[in-house]
Amino acid sequence: MNARTLKALAPALALAASGGCADAGDVDTAVAAERQAARPDGEERPRIAVTLDDLPWVGPTPAEGLVGATERLLAPLTERGAAATGFVVCKGMSRHEGAEALDVWKRRGMVLGNHTARHRDLNRAPLQTWLADVRSCDAELRRAGFEPRHFRYPMLHHGPTPERRDAVLAVLAELGYEVAHVTVDNSEYLLRRPFEAALARGDQAEMQRLSELLLRHVVAAVRHARQVARRKLGRDVDHILLLHANALVAHNLEALLDALESEGFEFISLDEALSDPVYDRPEVYLGPKGLSWLYRIGPLSERDVEWDDAQARWLREELESGPSDGPE
Repeated sequence: MNARTLKALAPALALAASGGCADAGDVDTAVAAERQAARPDGEERPRIAVTLDDLPWVGPTPAEGLVGATERLLAPLTERGAAATGFVVCKGMSRHEGAEALDVWKRRGMVLGNHTARHRDLNRAPLQTWLADVRSCDAELRRAGFEPRHFRYPMLHHGPTPERRDAVLAVLAELGYEVAHVTVDNSEYLLRRPFEAALARGDQAEMQRLSELLLRHVVAAVRHARQVARRKLGRDVDHILLLHANALVAHNLEALLDALESEGFEFISLDEALSDPVYDRPEVYLGPKGLSWLYRIGPLSERDVEWDDAQARWLREELESGPSDGPE
């Protein structure tokens, strides 16, 4: 925890030390009060960490190569002095320029984490095979000179049973990993292949249309995550955004960051975000779905998942039939 969070928790910690009971509600009340007091006008400023999955790259090799594409992807972040964390699928390091692309992240002062060796689905893969992928990727990243401290589950699948979930958590603890949860999940992946196809044929109009869909969708997902946090916790949280290292995001990351700044967001590191007490809450959801951390903590609500499903349906309809006003 950082000093900001410890200060926020002081009343709750004092209650516990005196023999009282400081529950999660006490913590959230303390954090909300500290955040409000930090602003002269009492207005809360939202904060978000940017993370990108499936490094070194998803999809066809761009014309400028993986190194050039990675430089372009990270440029809007470095120009703002914003941190980002990338999660590596280690089989990609053997791709042409794959390892060199990861070195770009290191030179830019970004952090790399473990996303397993082969991006297998924890719901389906043999458990020992899946765990071997975690260990293999850890070893490969360390041989390459990286020091990974964060882990992200492929597809955000945490395991469909308590036994499988707990076996994974034991290995992650053994390796010294902190799980990089996500509050702003989204369906960006649905737009990737159509964008790559439009890029390959030089269809600028379609690239622009898909880019606009991406911006609308991600901003809607961010606003939704803030609403869910306030409904469940009575406060906003330090958010963690999930994107992917691909041509679509590289083409649009500057506009996405601009849009987030227009929403009032301050960019923070993943470590800063994870110091929010929300990420210490117990995980209530157990099942096969890949979900936002805000959906996984109590109280569970089907309407949150229904919102995600409605957004995915809207994007699929857009891809099939052209522009619409989108869902509410």
